[in-house]
Amino acid sequence: MKNTLFAWCGLSVILALASSARADDVQTVEARGEAAILDNDKAMARDKALEDAQRKAVESAVGTMVSSETVTENYQLISDRILAQSSGYIRKYKIVSERAEDNVYVVEITAEVLTGQVSSDLEGLKNLMRRKNMPKIIVMIAEQNIGVERPQYWWGVTGIPAIDMRVAEHTIIEQMREKGFTFVDPEVLSGKKKVTMPVALLSDKQARQISKTTDAQLIIVGKAMASELGQTAEGARQRSARAEVAVRVINCENGEVIASSSRAANSYHMTAQAAGSAALKVASKKVAEELIDRIAKKWVEETGGANSIRLTVSGANNKNLAKFIDVLQNQVRGVKAVARQSLKGGTAVLDVTMAGDGHALATEIEAKDFGGGLKVEVEETANNALKVKILP
Repeated sequence: MKNTLFAWCGLSVILALASSARADDVQTVEARGEAAILDNDKAMARDKALEDAQRKAVESAVGTMVSSETVTENYQLISDRILAQSSGYIRKYKIVSERAEDNVYVVEITAEVLTGQVSSDLEGLKNLMRRKNMPKIIVMIAEQNIGVERPQYWWGVTGIPAIDMRVAEHTIIEQMREKGFTFVDPEVLSGKKKVTMPVALLSDKQARQISKTTDAQLIIVGKAMASELGQTAEGARQRSARAEVAVRVINCENGEVIASSSRAANSYHMTAQAAGSAALKVASKKVAEELIDRIAKKWVEETGGANSIRLTVSGANNKNLAKFIDVLQNQVRGVKAVARQSLKGGTAVLDVTMAGDGHALATEIEAKDFGGGLKVEVEETANNALKVKILP
């Protein structure tokens, strides 16, 4: 128990130090990675050796932030929670040399390791976005300001409300665009596609249903409400208001909630409605800051080695599915684990943990010889989802 507590304390120290580091706190380190060459598969060994080198580069950088004793005593915990996601903390790297030596593949790199928060570093964020194929975001926030009878939302049957009725939406978009995030504009969308659902507070399923009519990969869905508090002081003319904004970010491809935030703020102005708008803006800025940080952390995990891909397999039965899973788990590059969720009516659902996205997995499946007469065809790909068919 004491060791576990000490380990968690060590991890907390590391995370706190990393969080407080400056955005430009970058260290250049050299590292060597190695991996065994199995079944003469040098490509897979190269990938694993490169991952090993990246992990060691970050281990070296972390070691300069805390004592070597702490790193040694908490090595397993640090490896599992931080170092295993090493590539997400590397701004860029250069392979200095690579070679095969006695059934071992060796990769030597020079890397720039970011030891501060990724969300506070524009270059780090942009690299993450590129690795995630520059996902587009659509914002769906139902907003009700003071003096407005009911929540206003752009996906309703009455059309898109005026901009001053969508303070939370525009504030969040403005804050996140400054960091490089890309958004689907509902005003542009409305001229191309009919998007209507007469419900202000959307469920995750309803939000995903609307997102299918767009090319967005992420949805920010939630609500924003302002209420009047009264005068700021006895006899004062200014009115005060309180606003609450609560949102969640949903991956359109698999329905996973990858981030959420709920913040409140007070403000004042000459009129109650203006005070409400000001409070909504302050609360929304706080929400945007939290979303940027939490989305970045999630992407670090996914790009570093813990990406979850929903794989749908048609034409499946127990026999061919078992063979497919065996090859996928043991012979396909980047795949770390495969969990079988269901098999019904010839369609199976698998959750694949992979160092890469759905497009990378599709490429590997198309190139792989599954043997035994088993042939697999890729039908549809996305960042976190993939559909394949086992041919008869």
